[in-house]
Amino acid sequence: MKQPNLVMLPGWGMEKEAFQPLIKPLSKLVHLSFIDWRDMKALNDFEERVINTIASIDGPVYLLGWSLGSLVSLELSSSFRERIKGFILFGATSRFTTGENYSVGWDPRMVERMKKQLQRNKEKTLTSFYEAMFSDAEKEAGFYHQFTKIIQSEFHGDDVFSLLIGLDYLLQKDARARLDRIEAPFLMLHGREDKICPLEASSFIKEKLGGKAEVRIIEGAGHIPFFTKPEECMEHIKTFIQKEYVHDR
Repeated sequence: MKQPNLVMLPGWGMEKEAFQPLIKPLSKLVHLSFIDWRDMKALNDFEERVINTIASIDGPVYLLGWSLGSLVSLELSSSFRERIKGFILFGATSRFTTGENYSVGWDPRMVERMKKQLQRNKEKTLTSFYEAMFSDAEKEAGFYHQFTKIIQSEFHGDDVFSLLIGLDYLLQKDARARLDRIEAPFLMLHGREDKICPLEASSFIKEKLGGKAEVRIIEGAGHIPFFTKPEECMEHIKTFIQKEYVHDR
């Protein structure tokens, strides 16, 4: 049986290498494609990159979106109904900031403050963000230290302007209205102690999607559960893809 295609969309300030613990086990299951968010010039570049990648792939596609990548995935959900067969989302959010009738997420002023900090001291801002992705227990277990070593050796890095575009995307995009129109199945994996995108953000999506979505809570994990608990995450992903892909065929 031909392998399904999985397109992986990272979070803000992240690159393909953040997915390192998943890449080898996933490649036995699916054909992988990776999106990167470097050198962004405008808000619509995020969706354009994914659209171009999907267009270059033959056959059905699954999207794996993490954090900002989950928001981009949801924004594209209505454009590719025929092609996107399922969504796997880590630290999912349909709107990153709080607003009218939505209390889940960051106060927009916090993101504006982060933009100012980024322009003053990019490295310090990124380091604070990376550290916030891990729960206290994960930091004690050495995962944050492992992650910083991967950043230093594997990440290409991005310029301040492009990172600011990413924060603007998080400030401005709101995919909540699209949720009612999505027909594809969802698997959402969320760290119980996620400080970047609270668990309630996935719960909100599930509420809107009803039976089409399942949420799997990763206990003790923060914003990057696939890095700290890859085996547990892979079990859920494997079950989801095998069930949906066989069912779809």
